[in-house]
Amino acid sequence: MDPNAPIALIGASYLDSDTAAHDFTSVWAARNDGAFHHTSVAVLTKDCDGRLHVERYHSTAKHLEWGGALIGAALVVLAPTTGIQILAGVGWSGAGAMVGHFRQHAGPEELAAIAGLLEAGASSLVAVVVNRQGRVMTPLLSHAEGCASVDMPWGDLEEELSADFAHPSVGRALVAV
Repeated sequence: MDPNAPIALIGASYLDSDTAAHDFTSVWAARNDGAFHHTSVAVLTKDCDGRLHVERYHSTAKHLEWGGALIGAALVVLAPTTGIQILAGVGWSGAGAMVGHFRQHAGPEELAAIAGLLEAGASSLVAVVVNRQGRVMTPLLSHAEGCASVDMPWGDLEEELSADFAHPSVGRALVAV
């Protein structure tokens, strides 16, 4: 992967899950626009106690060893309990490397703004898109009450993932931090 390839981490809040699902469909359909890239997108809904849960999720990377970590790691950074729930279902492989990468390359204010959006609505959407910038993707979130994104480089993520695969217990420990 080109180290200069962008990764966009995007979050949006919605009044209900139907509008979030509409934008989920728009983001998912955009995976075919232009050069190939990976897209992971999830709709989150709040339960009666206000906790976020993944209602639906899809990823072009699901066949890769680190595929589940693309959205799982993003959720660990933005909504830790929800992220751990999804990683428990899809696998931990690569999650430590991606959590570290997101924390290193995205500013805390940017991550806090996205996390705040996830808590603001009854439903929310999170997307991680490789080879696209947030400014290209956020117009697809036409039903959102609010949205934010942060762009970061792919950088040395390949090496970080290789190290995580070599020492998976270290990767799980990084996720728990």
